[in-house]
Amino acid sequence: MFGFKRAGGTVCNHVRIHTPLQGERGVFISKPAWAELSSSALAHIPASLVITAELATRSVIVDQCCKLLGEHVADDAVHLALFLLTEKAIGATSQWKWYLDTLPHSPINALDFGESDMAALSGTPLRPAIEAKLRQLRRHYDSIASALENWKRSHKLNGSVSFDTYKWAHTIVLSRSISLQSCENASMYGTCDRALLPFLDMFNHSSHPTAFWTVNDDKSISICAANTSDTPQACPDNPQLVELCFYYGDKPNTEWIYEYGFLPNDNDHDAWPFFVELQGSLNFKELKQLWFQELGLLPRIMLPDPATAGENQDLPFDTLLVLCLAALDDACDQFGCKVGLVELDPPYFSVNGRLIDDPELLVHVPGLASWALQKCAFLLEKQSLVMQDASQLPELKSVVRKYLETQCKLTKRLAALIALVEI
Repeated sequence: MFGFKRAGGTVCNHVRIHTPLQGERGVFISKPAWAELSSSALAHIPASLVITAELATRSVIVDQCCKLLGEHVADDAVHLALFLLTEKAIGATSQWKWYLDTLPHSPINALDFGESDMAALSGTPLRPAIEAKLRQLRRHYDSIASALENWKRSHKLNGSVSFDTYKWAHTIVLSRSISLQSCENASMYGTCDRALLPFLDMFNHSSHPTAFWTVNDDKSISICAANTSDTPQACPDNPQLVELCFYYGDKPNTEWIYEYGFLPNDNDHDAWPFFVELQGSLNFKELKQLWFQELGLLPRIMLPDPATAGENQDLPFDTLLVLCLAALDDACDQFGCKVGLVELDPPYFSVNGRLIDDPELLVHVPGLASWALQKCAFLLEKQSLVMQDASQLPELKSVVRKYLETQCKLTKRLAALIALVEI
């Protein structure tokens, strides 16, 4: 915290950074001081310490790398990752060394899961997300590796500009950057979205937040105590300290573990990302893809946890539409017997001789919705069993085992619910 203050940040008295004997590093305040707070400012981050893409491109090498990647690739996250990579390579003479010293030295999210963890995650939506991200980072790095090495050599630097360091930088951005657009006064930063905010990124998550942040008219950031009746969680090894926390947002467990590398307890917003597989002949699959594009649909639906979804557990129309469109099959005799004969009539098709040229007509094809839902329930039950077996494997990270266990139960609940849906 000394470096943050020296750089121009301010923190109120009695607030401290502390790492409990059994727990994560976080921001704490003494109990007596908390009792006296009432929506008071806890800290102030001047605009000069808000690390944005615009600030990052003041660096010649970051700007050069972003131009090599192109505007469509070099988004805010890439700018911030390159900023961290190059400042880390500069080392002791970097004006941001005080901030770099506060960051974790080893990866803290799913991008660094080992082979055994990745094997256990086979068939889950998490594994392909991790693999896709790593492939993307490798493509990025291959495009800028020469420029980074030349820059390092010309400046006679000893710091690493390797792919592993580039990946580390992205894990930091993924887990610690803040969306400025989530704040009411976001217009102060124009179209800028992601930013790294020193000190603010040390606040842990809680479903009962005791602090919040806001953007001021001068682009500075204020962190304030929340006006809440909730009692902050006491520090395990020092009962006289209570932790100050933010609420990170409503996310399913797959996003939590992917972005942050941990799972919150009792997540009321869990959901399963169900990826549909298009059935039928090659020509029919291509026709379906056109329908998906025209209707603005994705081959993925989010199925909220029935345990926390409330009384209304009806499937949204778009969810049913995606399942029905994917399940249509012009090459399966069993489908023909259960639902009917499918014939192509591009850009449409017919079922049992009736032209289907509208989403409403599609979902009301007799027998189709029941067929699609049964198929979905079967796949969910199958995935639940796979994750149950995988969770028993030895040498898994505890967070991976917890993810598999929670998602096994979730998919089992969803399979049971969908099997009972009446159309």
